[in-house]
Amino acid sequence: MLSSTSSVSLRRTLTERVQQKLNEILESSDLIKFVALVTMDGFTIASGMKDNVNINPKWLGALIVSSIKNLELNLKKALSEANLSELVISLGQDLLIVKSIGKLALIMIVDKSLDMNFIMYEVEEGLNDLSIDLGLEKR
Repeated sequence: MLSSTSSVSLRRTLTERVQQKLNEILESSDLIKFVALVTMDGFTIASGMKDNVNINPKWLGALIVSSIKNLELNLKKALSEANLSELVISLGQDLLIVKSIGKLALIMIVDKSLDMNFIMYEVEEGLNDLSIDLGLEKR
């Protein structure tokens, strides 16, 4: 019984750390509207969004991951070798950005006016921090 209690405590702490990292990414610019960390099997670990954004993060995470898998499979059929690690989709005035690393993907919705270099830097740094916190990668 004690071990399950301590594992629940560790998971809560990890979830809180992941949520904190996502909040840091979200707060780094007023032009970042949504951020989520999902597993590559479609489970949304945590997410954050600005008040004026109405997104169901669980549905979006699952949709994006399944779309990436299908797109990557079709690209492999057409091009023999393909590895989809970044995806940028235009959504009117916004961009939907997906960056995958291993078993995780970071999803962001940002205003198009935000500098793309800044966005990709934030995505990369955020994913690196999250991977380290989750024990999936060492720097």
